[in-house]
Amino acid sequence: MTIGELERRSGVPATTVRYYESVGLLPPPARVGGQRRFDSAVLGRLEVIGLCKAAEFSLDEIRVLFADDEPGRPASRALAEAKLAEIDERMATLERARAIISWGMTCTCPSIDACTCGVHPPEVGHP
Repeated sequence: MTIGELERRSGVPATTVRYYESVGLLPPPARVGGQRRFDSAVLGRLEVIGLCKAAEFSLDEIRVLFADDEPGRPASRALAEAKLAEIDERMATLERARAIISWGMTCTCPSIDACTCGVHPPEVGHP
């Protein structure tokens, strides 16, 4: 597919596709008449890159994930374990934030500090 079609199908701008290609996140595409022609497998790779970015992997870390072909993929495992710990921490923080917001929506007192409605805030602190 052309870079324009890849952009339409993936939602990833052509400039980003070219950048990913230049930094080694995407394999060099075939060329027909000087134009890039991408294999449909690139759609999957772009989706993985997007998900990794959403999990806050850096592009360098994503490159390591793609390049790790050692048995047992030790570099990928180490990165994944660290990232999962970060994600778990962010999720716990978001769960605490959600609980506080939900409590705040049920409290009818004029201020949080002077709450007397009997609805108590969830314990705030470190997990």
